[in-house]
Amino acid sequence: MGEPSRDPAAYEVPKAKGSTHLGAASVTVRMSEKEWSDKLRTNVFKVLRKKATEPGHRIKFPQGFDDHNDSGIYICAGCFAAGQQVPLYTSSMKFDCGCGWPGFWTNVQGAVYEQRDADGRRCEILCSKCEGHMGHVFRGEGFGYCTDERHCVNSLSLVFLPAKGGEAVAPSYTGPVFG
Repeated sequence: MGEPSRDPAAYEVPKAKGSTHLGAASVTVRMSEKEWSDKLRTNVFKVLRKKATEPGHRIKFPQGFDDHNDSGIYICAGCFAAGQQVPLYTSSMKFDCGCGWPGFWTNVQGAVYEQRDADGRRCEILCSKCEGHMGHVFRGEGFGYCTDERHCVNSLSLVFLPAKGGEAVAPSYTGPVFG
């Protein structure tokens, strides 16, 4: 698998009202829980594999991506640890939703899927390739995008690839996560 385009304009976005780019699981990146644990920092492992949540409103760049506005793409941190670059979101899909975590109004087509949380209250979003926990999707909040979706994503589940090239940027936060 080659390196994906880092140009946000290379990725199609939904245009029709009520449309979505959420897809289905098509798992191709598999490791044992021990392998995931060995490859990921402890707090990243807890978010991606155990569905934990990083603290909101507290981890600003470079610790997290909530206030990060550079041009480029956000790839799955789990797939990246496994040696693959799987684009999930672009900087043009990101918006300041004020929730304290990175917010996106859509995702790269088919790269993220949703499933109802075990408690039935929210819809979790996961990477389609490794089933890593990204966060949650919310609808009907009126942000003005055609999808009417807000993807509330943990920074620790992402790695950023700058549009102009250069090294991948992972959040530096090493503190506790919850859940």
